[in-house]
Amino acid sequence: MAHKPGTPPKADLPPYFNIDPAEAAAKLADPIDTARFAKAASFAMRGRDDLARRGYAPDGAKRLRRFSTWEVCRYLIPVNPAHLRRVLRQNPDLPQGEGEGGSKWFTLEEVLRLRDHFAEEGAKDREYRAWRPEGLPAKVVAVANFKGGVGKTSTCAHLAMSAALDGYKVLVIDLDSQGSMTSIMGGKVEDEWQTVFPMLARDYARHLQQENKVREAAGQKPFQFDETLTAALEVSPRNLVQKTHWPNIDLIGAQLNLYWAEFQVPVWRMQMLSWPLWDALTNALEEGGDAG
Repeated sequence: MAHKPGTPPKADLPPYFNIDPAEAAAKLADPIDTARFAKAASFAMRGRDDLARRGYAPDGAKRLRRFSTWEVCRYLIPVNPAHLRRVLRQNPDLPQGEGEGGSKWFTLEEVLRLRDHFAEEGAKDREYRAWRPEGLPAKVVAVANFKGGVGKTSTCAHLAMSAALDGYKVLVIDLDSQGSMTSIMGGKVEDEWQTVFPMLARDYARHLQQENKVREAAGQKPFQFDETLTAALEVSPRNLVQKTHWPNIDLIGAQLNLYWAEFQVPVWRMQMLSWPLWDALTNALEEGGDAG
């Protein structure tokens, strides 16, 4: 920059705290690119899966433990142990459990079968099955908190397992890209297209379709559909649900790639402020499994 005539030129600024900027910059490592982040994510995922597998059976699958006669009669079916043993002797087609003498162990599948039997043949003044009024929709329970480490995953797991032990059918939806709940339930998720992400994308795509009809009627240029939104329209929510080691708990799992939704969803919201994001998941569940 030229200086005014008659004034001496300004000297270069001295190093800040005796640090030469050019020299310091030369010592920095190469910038971290997306490939480095992907590699770190891959290492983290393998480490998490290794820890999870330590609680699995030798074949890599989780197993739900059996329940003793005392546990069945104390917590799961309101019958006396002696009466349960008498009913089993009289009905050899019912699950007999494993073990010798009066000490038997039953799987949860067997407990559910016994529940059905007592609901038909047991005392009329007792509730053997899970109570649900006819015609009412399933209950939706959300466990959420902006703070980390406050027990969201543990609370959700206990609610799901408690409801399952009571005999209810449960669908667990993991919305956390850490995937801890998915690991607890023994789920396997390959990429974000096996998470809730395509359900959100499908809801946004359908909203965009409706908006384009309005824009075309007004003579305006319609919004374009990219490859993600086009593919999401073909996804069925039913294809995202997987079985777990609990006979009456299903799962829509999560994995690290779901973190991408935290960047993509705001982009959709900026493009279409009228999109009711908070209804997207409920809409997908209420519409059932029809794709397109």
